[in-house]
Amino acid sequence: MKQTDNKLKILSVLLAIFMWTYVTNSTNPNVNKIYRGVPVVIKNQDDLERNGYTIIGNNDNITTTLKLKGSREKLIDLRPENIYASVDISDLKEGVQSLNIKVDIPTGINVEDADPSQLTLNIQKVIEKRLPVNYVISDQIKDGKIVELNEINPKEITVKGPASVINKVDRAEVKIDDPSLIDGQVHNVNINVLDRAGKKLANLDISDEDANISFRVFETKRVPIRIDATGSINPSYELSEAYTAPDSIVIKGPESIIKEIDEVLTEPINIFNLKTGKSGEVKLKLPESVEVYDGDDVVTYKLDVQRKARAGIDTKTEDEDDK
Repeated sequence: MKQTDNKLKILSVLLAIFMWTYVTNSTNPNVNKIYRGVPVVIKNQDDLERNGYTIIGNNDNITTTLKLKGSREKLIDLRPENIYASVDISDLKEGVQSLNIKVDIPTGINVEDADPSQLTLNIQKVIEKRLPVNYVISDQIKDGKIVELNEINPKEITVKGPASVINKVDRAEVKIDDPSLIDGQVHNVNINVLDRAGKKLANLDISDEDANISFRVFETKRVPIRIDATGSINPSYELSEAYTAPDSIVIKGPESIIKEIDEVLTEPINIFNLKTGKSGEVKLKLPESVEVYDGDDVVTYKLDVQRKARAGIDTKTEDEDDK
């Protein structure tokens, strides 16, 4: 009889467990629920950057899709902000590496699946490079003018970024393609960092993104050279020829000055009591703000003289008179 009572007690317990499980599963069964667009946080990225490394590629707005399993009650109460997905990069070194995405969720809920379940990161060393700032002036805005740099600041910049990008850097360039930029005033113009093909590079930290730049603009004009002879030659002689080599030059200067110049004189050459030819080098006398374009301001000159003819007497040269 006692043995029968024990069996009944055991049977009663098993029946109670069965009934509790049945009721529980009937009223609050386990279900699956999919959460899309769960943000994946990259932990300890500041530590990585302090050690001189960076992540290549788009590491913003990384998400994963999670399939979670749990009781209907728990999943109904689960809010997206209570799901925390992350990867820890504190111990990463240079190279391409895949990390498992860790998901923190309330107890009683399990991760059935994650897509993606891993995050692949490209870690690269951060390096610097100094570059001179060059400028390129479009031919179409010169229109026959001579444009010379007056000022550019800064003259150099520092670019900083991942090794794979810095290794592509060829030059820093300011492009002048607007006629208003060559009006003699200082303008603020964007600095572009380019590769060898002239393509602008991104993902760089640039010390200066703009340059202050101004230009001097000159007009050009070809004018003849005239010898400025001072004094009077010997009364018995006269100048038969006077010339320079070259006999004309191209000058450059502000338009307002250049348009008024029809010739350029040499510095004075003394011909007082001259009886023989004279030659040498002489500087040109140029107005202020005017220069010789692509040449020197010194020319060679030659003066030829001959004795004046007298009535009834053939003209003789200086050498014949001396015989």
